[in-house]
Amino acid sequence: MDKQLNSLNTKYNNMKRLFIFDLDGMILDTFEDSFMCVNRVLEEFDIAPYEEDIKTLHYPTFRKYLNDNGAGKDTPVYPRYIELFADDPLNNTKPFDGIIDVLKQLQKRGLTLAICSNREEEMVKNMAKRFFEEINFKHISGYRKGVPDKPDPYRINEIINAEDVTKDEVIYFGDKDADVKVAKNAGVDLILVTYGQGSSEDYEDNYPIRVIDNADEILELIDEGIIHI
Repeated sequence: MDKQLNSLNTKYNNMKRLFIFDLDGMILDTFEDSFMCVNRVLEEFDIAPYEEDIKTLHYPTFRKYLNDNGAGKDTPVYPRYIELFADDPLNNTKPFDGIIDVLKQLQKRGLTLAICSNREEEMVKNMAKRFFEEINFKHISGYRKGVPDKPDPYRINEIINAEDVTKDEVIYFGDKDADVKVAKNAGVDLILVTYGQGSSEDYEDNYPIRVIDNADEILELIDEGIIHI
């Protein structure tokens, strides 16, 4: 896709020092294992499993189904999902094509890398260690009790403040509506990817400076001067 969606956004002309990545759907493909785990939990709670083909699944519709059937984040279903997912061997989970090489190149160029996810923080750290052992994520932020989740910008701002950089020096990478919202709320630039869990509605938002189809395009945006480092 690689199209500029917000010609009025000029902040991306500033040099970027801090690259913050969403986890699920951005750098790590967890969707199949997550989907199967959710359906196992739904069965335990006598809720009909979600039967849409995972390859064509529309994430907002899936999320609405969970909320409408009493299986949202604020229900007993969610803690049980966390338990099951933590014990899952994650046989189908893997980094997205090309993302490890991209992260290595960003490291070599002296950029600070971080993860900000709504998964439980300890789980995010374990997954980063397992799947990205060669990558030094200086900050790994996940769900902590009493701390607001994305799209609230609280944890994005925590990372920014810890690095002592301006928001113009930050770029955030995500794949869906929550990422668009948190980037807007935090006031940082956004690159959105189409290979994750997002929808066409997300890609049509005019906030991202680019919507890209594969991870390699991140380096292309740097080489083209769209992302200045």
